[in-house]
Amino acid sequence: MQARGLRSHPSSFPKFKGEPKVQQALYAFVSASLRRLPLSISAVLFLFAIAGGRPLAAQDDITTQNATSGFNGVFITGPASNPLSFLNGAAGRTTGNLAPYDFHDFAPATYLDTKLPNWFDVQAEERFRYESYDNSNFKLGANDSYLLNRFRFQVDLHIPSWFRVTAQVQDARAGFQNPPIGPPNTVRWDLKLAYVEIGSPERHWFSLRVGRQLINYNNTIVANSEWRNQARSYDAAVLNLDAKREHLGIFAASAVVPQAFGVSPHQEGNNIYGAYGRIDDVVGAHSNLEPFFLWRVQPAEVVEPAVSKTTGKEDEKVLGVRLKEQVHTAFDYGGELIYEGGKVGSQSIDAWATQEGAAYQFLNAAAKPRVFAQYDYASGNGNPAQNKTHTTFDTIYPTAHDRFGITDLFGWQNIESVRAGITVEPHRRLTFTVQGLDFWAASALDSIYNTSGGSSMFNKTSHGRHVGAEIDGYSWYELNRHFNLGGGVGSFGGGQFLTNVSTSHSYTTYYIALNFKDNGKK
Repeated sequence: MQARGLRSHPSSFPKFKGEPKVQQALYAFVSASLRRLPLSISAVLFLFAIAGGRPLAAQDDITTQNATSGFNGVFITGPASNPLSFLNGAAGRTTGNLAPYDFHDFAPATYLDTKLPNWFDVQAEERFRYESYDNSNFKLGANDSYLLNRFRFQVDLHIPSWFRVTAQVQDARAGFQNPPIGPPNTVRWDLKLAYVEIGSPERHWFSLRVGRQLINYNNTIVANSEWRNQARSYDAAVLNLDAKREHLGIFAASAVVPQAFGVSPHQEGNNIYGAYGRIDDVVGAHSNLEPFFLWRVQPAEVVEPAVSKTTGKEDEKVLGVRLKEQVHTAFDYGGELIYEGGKVGSQSIDAWATQEGAAYQFLNAAAKPRVFAQYDYASGNGNPAQNKTHTTFDTIYPTAHDRFGITDLFGWQNIESVRAGITVEPHRRLTFTVQGLDFWAASALDSIYNTSGGSSMFNKTSHGRHVGAEIDGYSWYELNRHFNLGGGVGSFGGGQFLTNVSTSHSYTTYYIALNFKDNGKK
């Protein structure tokens, strides 16, 4: 896989001189938006936005392009999510395949763009997915199957080139699903994106984006969750600073809470602030070191979901670092360590988590097999009914799909997991992946948690830490640059932890998906 090259940009950032009306309107909009944010964050963002500086080389927007566990947009554990999604990088970066496609391209948005003015762009996306599962929440007979459809249409205006206005509508629906019908599968005619951006992450040393947008720095803790039918958006102000090797994202955001119809709001007071850094080529020519700080506040958070529904105010600080490297074209590795402190309700927070993984591809063998392995750990609470310290890790805003297998049963909380698998490519742009996972609770007396952070099962007395094991198989075939077809099946069997508290100890799911994405001129 080739390393991403740096992009050139103008010798200096565009000035507002000669455009007083645009300048005044732009400053008025940004000022009004930032007044709703805490004063300290607003001041930092605004000062950076109006400051001049020497031009520096810049790469792509780090809020969307660099969140995966491996270097250059690669997943250490294989391409389980949609390879067409720009959030996972282009298909060639996701799978490492630069071969031609078997079918002619079909790109109506790109064709339409050629008929429109240069300052007006359109994008379109359509996704169909059939899903089925048995024994939801480990309840015997809780089965369902349904069809998911998601349509997106986006308009971008960029007059002049350093100033952009973006709006995207999304219609997400489920058909033939058992009630209740609503989020996350049904969110009809929502405003997915609506922001203005000063500067271009691809051409300028800084860019400021204000409004409803995507934030996708790190799949494990602050990201979009593209697999879900409505995915995730944030009402936010995001500043990206990019030098040749150093990159920094500073943001103040509130996650949008999806509703069944119309423009979804965010929850006032439920905010996340952060600074996410990246330093290139630290340990090798193709490596990233990513230090970051997050601050999360909530007016009412369940303190110990394993034992009660008592809520309290949350004030959580997060320190983390991630290292990932492509040692050569065949070998990737990545590792991450996160610590959480602060206070929730009357309890202090003292939690941590880690992840390490590696992959090797036999490039000269038939079907180019790529083997991978990963270890995950997130702390739990040894006695949630009595402890005065909250030691269960908070996964915050992760990417849900294939965080722990494609059944998506568990979140990164009170869990220890090992995984191994293999991806093969028997035909160009066709991949098959098989993986196995084994799970333990970090603490036998704490709950196991779902991908949204809710308590799934809780043992009042210790019957062992083993939660169970899972085996998955999935495949993707890229028909052309804008279409792909995929399917998968995952099966989970429970261990000692589950056999004492659930009516069913197994779970099975499968899906078939067809994805179309046309970014127009982009």
